[in-house]
Amino acid sequence: MAKRCKVQEISDKKIDDVLAENVTDLFRNGMNEEHYMNLSKDEQNARPENCEGLTVVRPNQLIWNVISPAAQTSDKKLQFIERSIVKAATILVKTVDRAAKAESSSATADSEDNIDSCNDVLALLGHANRHINLARRDFLKPELMSQYLHLCSPSVPYTTHLFGDDVSKTAKDIEECSKVGNRLRFGRGRGQYRGAFRGSRGGGTRGGYRGRRGARGRAYQGYVKPLAKNAYRSGGAQTHKN
Repeated sequence: MAKRCKVQEISDKKIDDVLAENVTDLFRNGMNEEHYMNLSKDEQNARPENCEGLTVVRPNQLIWNVISPAAQTSDKKLQFIERSIVKAATILVKTVDRAAKAESSSATADSEDNIDSCNDVLALLGHANRHINLARRDFLKPELMSQYLHLCSPSVPYTTHLFGDDVSKTAKDIEECSKVGNRLRFGRGRGQYRGAFRGSRGGGTRGGYRGRRGARGRAYQGYVKPLAKNAYRSGGAQTHKN
């Protein structure tokens, strides 16, 4: 009964035992820190000039400056993971490029299969990279004001920056859409407010609301909406390097 209910993992034929042992060790314990730092250096493993996608997506400075230190720390951890994926894909894409050029001169069935397999690996790495960046957005959601949560939507594309190249323009577009929605919701129709406020019964506020005592003649100063919830804590936003 227990065997029947247990999920059976599907496996393929065995590979070289030494290779299998090395792979298991790497996926369970990682690599030597010094070796990792060497492989992850841009000087040692630079991306091809025309592969802009092989970069660690940076947080937008406008948002980075107003999120909490705890959120910054969490995002840096995810950037660290993303860097491993990007550098692995960089090595792989150069290998595929060399193999494809060699194949053009002496094409074989095996070489074509190897290139196809490498392309599948690149597809999986790219898919994982996308979901890491979407997860980074999700983890920053609690830091943002509710009207700006659409910035975290998967439909908003990321570039070399987590929220796109022009996050201030995107935020303004969201505000404009919100204003239009409010006009449609509270425009002419059944929900329209009718009649002016006439004061409480007894005439105590005849003539309408005049403002607080001592506030007559003051012009309305307006209110600038903060992008993040803690934007005005402790006297303003703090700047942190990312």
